[in-house]
Amino acid sequence: MNTSLDSRLPVLVGVGQCVQRDLAAQTTLLSPIELAATAGHQALADTGAREKLSPLIDVLAMVRLFEHSVGDRGMWANPFGSSNNVPRSVARRLGLAPTHAIYAEVGGQSPQRLVNTLSARLHAGEIRAALLTGAEAIATIRYASKQGLALNWAEEIEGSCEDRWPGKPFVTPYEQQHGIAWPIHVYALFEQVRRARKKLSLARYRAEMAALLAPFSEIAAANPFAQFPVARTAEYLATPSVENYRLCEPYTRWMVAQDGVNQSAAVILTTVGVAREAGIPPSKWIHLHGHADLDEANVLRRARLDASEAQNRAVQLALAASDLTIEQIGPLDCYSCFPIAVSSIAEPLGLPLDGCRPLTVTGGLPFFGGPGNNYSMHALASLVERLRAQPAAKGLLVANGGYLSKHSAGVYSATPPLHWQPVDASAEQRAVQSLANIVVDEKAEGRANIETCAAIYRKELAAEGFVVARLREGGGRCLARAMPGDAAALACLFEEEVIGREIVISRHEGLHHFRLV
Repeated sequence: MNTSLDSRLPVLVGVGQCVQRDLAAQTTLLSPIELAATAGHQALADTGAREKLSPLIDVLAMVRLFEHSVGDRGMWANPFGSSNNVPRSVARRLGLAPTHAIYAEVGGQSPQRLVNTLSARLHAGEIRAALLTGAEAIATIRYASKQGLALNWAEEIEGSCEDRWPGKPFVTPYEQQHGIAWPIHVYALFEQVRRARKKLSLARYRAEMAALLAPFSEIAAANPFAQFPVARTAEYLATPSVENYRLCEPYTRWMVAQDGVNQSAAVILTTVGVAREAGIPPSKWIHLHGHADLDEANVLRRARLDASEAQNRAVQLALAASDLTIEQIGPLDCYSCFPIAVSSIAEPLGLPLDGCRPLTVTGGLPFFGGPGNNYSMHALASLVERLRAQPAAKGLLVANGGYLSKHSAGVYSATPPLHWQPVDASAEQRAVQSLANIVVDEKAEGRANIETCAAIYRKELAAEGFVVARLREGGGRCLARAMPGDAAALACLFEEEVIGREIVISRHEGLHHFRLV
């Protein structure tokens, strides 16, 4: 044992994952809280020091359930109820009595951001150990609803809970009124800008996305915790079919995050000093070397819609804090809710998109599964296992929430850092915000050009959509929908030459609409 290490160094000492697939064969259909507790039990057991460590855990942080991610209205219908205090319910099942219970903020960045913020508190001596967990049981909710099963997941539990409901929403009311709500539609806006920049047809661009994702599916096929462990060819992914139907141009079904999962993951953080006290062997320790958290402005304010300055700067800052370059990174996981979430960070880092360098340790959100806000907890648990087997390697995790909105990165290794301190990203955050200088005209009228669009299918039929447009006079940005009954305006959204098309913006019943010139 290396007794010269700073006892305040934060370390990951336990991980656990769980999946439920064949629900018809299950004797018990686990709630999200029960799944999260299952992963927590596994993480505690993984430390090899459960009895000594459990009383030292004074923080239990639960990643926010998807159904609680959009306020009171609920993301998905869940007729079976939930806890009034989700983290305390998990703690009770684990036999823990933490001083602090945290219900994390919305977004896929949450697991890595929790690691970053809690590591700083560990280093400062404010807490001794923390268990982070999260889960989704959306597949069970849908299955039980179809089967007419009566499940009761409601419970009341007392105790304090820090509810980190976001103070700043991902979208403005104007954006939401005009269509910027569902992630698939917003990420499609970004993809269309990238497609136009690369001068590719829809078919060619789908083929490029499919070539990126097919190697992800091969990794998922070998992952025992994947919800959809099937290797899929690039040809299959790129070809619309009955099973791989189009959702929103340019996406087919198996190109996007799959939310119908039953998955959970957990990790345990503590310090070198507490790990020694609890008798956790150093072979279990994985160190956080560098990290960063940065946020983008709302979508319409961004200078570019096919890239994220905050994402790129967060990763570069985490690497710099680790005294590393991307060439020195071994295993890594890029958040993959949609293809552009991968390409937007891989391209500035110079990482290949052809599969010759794995960009995921799990198989990615379309194939491993997209357990709501908790995917990156699985990526981190998988990364820990990889790094324990490769003590000299350095690993990178890139997490993303919202619409390329919130970014958190972490660099890890079994080898301890020479020095460690929390990363101050405030200067980089100000720099990112200064770039978000596009004027948004919420009362726009007149001629404009389509900058990008969302073209939405229902049952393979062109159904609806909206555009992001730049006004010819003044250059401001606005959103607009096709005028009801205007078939030509709707049809143009599904054409390959839609980007740059000239339109006329008008206001109708409080909303922006457009017609073709």
